[in-house]
Amino acid sequence: MRDFGEYLRAYWAYVSNNLGWGKALRFALLWLAGMFVPLFAKGFVQLPEWLAITWMICWALLGYVFAPYGMWKHHRAQITGSSQPDQK
Repeated sequence: MRDFGEYLRAYWAYVSNNLGWGKALRFALLWLAGMFVPLFAKGFVQLPEWLAITWMICWALLGYVFAPYGMWKHHRAQITGSSQPDQK
């Protein structure tokens, strides 16, 4: 559980320093809206049940894959920046 707390602190610091909470909230709302696209589309067109379920599973997997990408990219930049010797 300590690791999860550390992860949340790192995520909080990353969002605060790089994205800003407004941009992070927009991404979260966009992701949440994407989960319910099949539900809204059913109001206009007839969709097979398997298509709606497949969409929601794929959308969730994409969120799972891409969510830590920003933190990894930031962490990698920090490591690369700190491992290079000072050039004078």
